[in-house]
Amino acid sequence: MNVYAVEVKLRIKPKITRYFPSFILFLFIVFTSFYMAFALEEYTVSAQAKLGAKGAKEFHLTAPSNLGGEINLQVWDEGDCLVKFECWAKANTQEKAKKFTDMIEMNLDREEEIVTLKLDTPHPAPWEGSNYGIKATLHIYIPRDIKIVETKISAFDVDISGPLEKVDVQNNYGDIRIKGVSEETDIVGTYGQVEVEDMEGDLNIETSYNSISATDINTKNGKAFLKTTYGKIEVARFKGQLEANTVYSSINASDVTILGGRNEIKTVYSKIDLEFDQIKDAELYVKNTYGNINLVVPKDLSASLLLTVGRGSKIRTRGILIKPLVVTKTKFEGVCGREDSEIEIYIDGIGQISVEGR
Repeated sequence: MNVYAVEVKLRIKPKITRYFPSFILFLFIVFTSFYMAFALEEYTVSAQAKLGAKGAKEFHLTAPSNLGGEINLQVWDEGDCLVKFECWAKANTQEKAKKFTDMIEMNLDREEEIVTLKLDTPHPAPWEGSNYGIKATLHIYIPRDIKIVETKISAFDVDISGPLEKVDVQNNYGDIRIKGVSEETDIVGTYGQVEVEDMEGDLNIETSYNSISATDINTKNGKAFLKTTYGKIEVARFKGQLEANTVYSSINASDVTILGGRNEIKTVYSKIDLEFDQIKDAELYVKNTYGNINLVVPKDLSASLLLTVGRGSKIRTRGILIKPLVVTKTKFEGVCGREDSEIEIYIDGIGQISVEGR
């Protein structure tokens, strides 16, 4: 390890104030922290595990909360389950960093139709609450026989790529990306961004303090439930039944077809932009608080409409034939076509509702 000495000359006026001791203490803390940050040694270890998984149906992954990193899981054509593991640690000496990596145990096991990968660390671990660090990276390959994946982890960025039938991910403080699930997906986490793509069947996502992105979704006979706080929700190329709920952030949905059931979209103090290709035999409820709602619907929409706003707000419609029933300064009620669906839009407080036919 190279150590550099730097000579620094300062001109200091011979004037002492009552702040001088505090200033010296501040400099001492800054330079000490700087030295400790750059004096840490690193150590990296790699390993892999392989297990025959032909005929297995499920893959379960668990890891302790004091270990984070990256997990990449994908399906391959081999009959084995393969795990490539790399662990990186840093401490004030390389020997100590190596001891950190030695404390991690990785077990790959199979019991009948379930393959389990388990990571273990001591509790509490010596790197907790210090400026030391540790990180694990896993590349996991599972055979096509496995249709279900479950994880219980924390502080990992997770990337799962199917084809799979069911995925259940529990992960806090890490981003989640999932692609290619055909029946059911459940995601629960906090402080992590969630991205899903090419999904079918029931979709349940609950996170907080970050965004949700859902693309190429077909819920079939199920429903998509997307919920976050302080994070935006974006939906594109969606078909099925939808419920999206956030606060203090926007909701944007495009190329959406809703078919049947109750659909609900809500936020507060932000905007909602929705573009529907089709609304058929469905109930659609959109609610905002002190934010605009922009709705694009098919020109041949068949639905009853109820648009309500607070005082000082606006309601605007264009490009669509609506038979008005009730019109006031804060309320518009009308019908389009045969009223096959029901659409209700509310703004609590000041905002504008815009409904446009295309």
